[in-house]
Amino acid sequence: MKKLILLATSLAMLPATAVLALAQTDTGSEVQGTITSISGSVVLVEENPADESGSAKGAFTVTGETEIFRRSGDLQFPASFDDLRVGQLVIATYTGPVAESYPTQGTAGSIVMLEEIPADDQLLCLLPEGCDTNGDGLPDLRAGEPAGAVQYDNAA
Repeated sequence: MKKLILLATSLAMLPATAVLALAQTDTGSEVQGTITSISGSVVLVEENPADESGSAKGAFTVTGETEIFRRSGDLQFPASFDDLRVGQLVIATYTGPVAESYPTQGTAGSIVMLEEIPADDQLLCLLPEGCDTNGDGLPDLRAGEPAGAVQYDNAA
């Protein structure tokens, strides 16, 4: 009878243990945000660095297996750990077990450095009909003009 009770208790605990194990080995979790710290081989990525709690934050340990890329448009190019900088916008993905803490902690499967948004004076209007930057329905930039250019009067 004792063996039967022990078996029943073990079987009842199995689903809870299985759920916990899955949570600890979640793979493919990612954080898109800004690198706010690089300490040794650990890269801290924060979705919203100003938010002390609530937004996604992750501590990613970079290993020899971690793939690091630089994205430019639709293309990705290989990069290295030395290319990572505090302030860069990245998408970092975990591989293997992830500690359920805040921030989450685990091994980095990949880190993709995203292309930075250029300053306004580097953005060009590429529409042949011109660009409406103030939302009034009328183009205030001519094709080829930088977004920081002086606006002209459309009446001409």
